[in-house]
Amino acid sequence: MVKKSAPKPPLEIRDPIHGPILLSADELKVLDSPFVQRLRRIKQTGFAELAFPGATHNRYSHSLGAFHLAGRAFDQIFSDDLMFDDQEERLRFRNLLRMAALLHDSGHGPLSHAIEQAMPTKAEVLAGLRSEKLTGQASHEDYTDVIILKSSLTQILKETFGEDAPLAISSIIRNNNSKPSLFITSDGRNLFPILSSLISGELDIDRMDYLVRDSLYCGIPYGNFDRDWIFSNLTYVENDKNIFLALDSRATYAFEDFLLSRYHMFVQVYLHHKSVIYDEMLYQWLLTDDQKTKLPSNIDDYLEVDDNWLGVRLRASKNPWAQRIVSQKPYKMMLEVQADVAEEARVYANELEQKLKKAGIAYFRSSSTGLLSKYAGASETHNNNPIFVKYRDPRFTSSHKPGKSVEPISEAVELFDRYSKKRIIDRIFAERALEL
Repeated sequence: MVKKSAPKPPLEIRDPIHGPILLSADELKVLDSPFVQRLRRIKQTGFAELAFPGATHNRYSHSLGAFHLAGRAFDQIFSDDLMFDDQEERLRFRNLLRMAALLHDSGHGPLSHAIEQAMPTKAEVLAGLRSEKLTGQASHEDYTDVIILKSSLTQILKETFGEDAPLAISSIIRNNNSKPSLFITSDGRNLFPILSSLISGELDIDRMDYLVRDSLYCGIPYGNFDRDWIFSNLTYVENDKNIFLALDSRATYAFEDFLLSRYHMFVQVYLHHKSVIYDEMLYQWLLTDDQKTKLPSNIDDYLEVDDNWLGVRLRASKNPWAQRIVSQKPYKMMLEVQADVAEEARVYANELEQKLKKAGIAYFRSSSTGLLSKYAGASETHNNNPIFVKYRDPRFTSSHKPGKSVEPISEAVELFDRYSKKRIIDRIFAERALEL
């Protein structure tokens, strides 16, 4: 009699945010792939560490955190097991969501979104992957697509999670359901809307990880919110066999706090003036670089593209923009004006710009935009995968319409209306100070 070997215990990884993160042997195969490991060498917040020295964490730890939260969200939403006929079907969808979370940032370039200026064309990166005519410059999302659909990782995903797994994972990340049958349960329900919302939406696990993680490493409180209460109130609603993400009405205030946390992190951290000016200088270097620095279109060569890859090229360059970045001599910020500041301040900004021109001093005028949510000031119907609020007592809803048990989150949360306007941060950076 042949004894069956016991299943291997899950691997445990310690995370400073989530504590123990458990992975199966199959999931570990993907985690150990060079395309995921590359993310260890890419900082999560780019140039932000120049303003917040602790912010040296990487996209690998963020991706691992999102992966963990994806499993937690799935288990909470489908805790009653009424959605699936058997555990095998449940596990398949859970695996797809966790893999989408783990791989959603796999195509990111080094340091900053400004590096996308150095990416080749879409036609070069996506060669053989798309049948339609491709125009324009590639983005990190295009590299992510190639990593999942046309790299050595593709075969690992197929062998581990099924032949259609790469296409399903890519579809969830891109929010483009190119093969609907992949997301239909045995009883005919479509899970694509909820899976895609959990990866990229107003209440997604991507934000739920990076807000808290970035806040911790930056040493600031802005990104904190009641994540546990939100998770314990995640649920779903069904409409014509389509399954959408929903939140129990008890957690709407926690959701508002989550929105504000993201908004404040953008205004205070991601749009910090140091990050903005270094992004601009990197962009200018790429425009004027004699070496014509370009990211490789070949996905295997792309494995070498990380923060060090970019740093080597910056340090070797004689370009004045590269030298400014390396020596940390940015243009000086001479003025910062918020959109809600009096019109006289913006008039002063225009006057300062004219004085800089007259004095022959090189300068930049940048405009950064912070928005609470894509729902702010917009109709929920503009979103392909809307989110809903579910009421335990349909006699009481936020819109005071008795009889409703479910309503779009844009109607349930008043914060969208209060923050419907964009926050514009107008700045002027100059090569040297102007004596006024």
